[in-house]
Amino acid sequence: MERKSDNAIANRIYDEFDPIFNWKTEQGFETLTIYLPGFRKEQLKVQVTTTRKVRVMGERPAGANKWIRFRKEFPIQANIDVDSIGAKFEGANLVVKLPRLPMGKQTSPIGTTPKPPPVPKETQKVQPIKEKEAGVEKHAEKAQLPKPSRVEETRRAEKEKALKETEKENVCDGVKQDYRSKVNAYKENLGGYLSLMKNNQRAITLGMVAPAAAVLLLSLGFYAGQMFTS
Repeated sequence: MERKSDNAIANRIYDEFDPIFNWKTEQGFETLTIYLPGFRKEQLKVQVTTTRKVRVMGERPAGANKWIRFRKEFPIQANIDVDSIGAKFEGANLVVKLPRLPMGKQTSPIGTTPKPPPVPKETQKVQPIKEKEAGVEKHAEKAQLPKPSRVEETRRAEKEKALKETEKENVCDGVKQDYRSKVNAYKENLGGYLSLMKNNQRAITLGMVAPAAAVLLLSLGFYAGQMFTS
């Protein structure tokens, strides 16, 4: 008999069923209603998992070795009392009641950590005070610095003028010395050029006198010869 039942279970053909459900918020609890037509109470199971979920599943025969089954999980909110969850089957509806915890006793969902309380922002208040103190110290330092008098300002202006005049004089002296050196060099070059011209003139005159004297001697000789022949 056990072998026949095991074979019958193994040969079952299942059709997956996705039931219709809705949530309703009421005073003091949340209500989950699942519409399950054709199911009976003994064919259903309701469980609360360790991950804070309501698991609802069931299966029923549909004839000719065919079965209809479903499996659904619904997350539980942080303000729900898990230990007080209850369910009842009314007609074709499975009604699950989820009571809410009183204020101040709510738990965080699994996998999340509660946020730490905010840290008082004392440091943010202290920083502007330090900045103000630093600004006051800077203003005090500026106020302590002595201002130069008019006499000192006039002395500084006179010193600056004297320095500028000495710089101008040095520049003029340098220009004058450069000009004098250039004039002296020009004179030296001019004197050498004049002496060279004088020497050239002497050479030219000597070159011209020598041929003239030769011509004169030749003419005198020719004249003397004529005289003797005559």
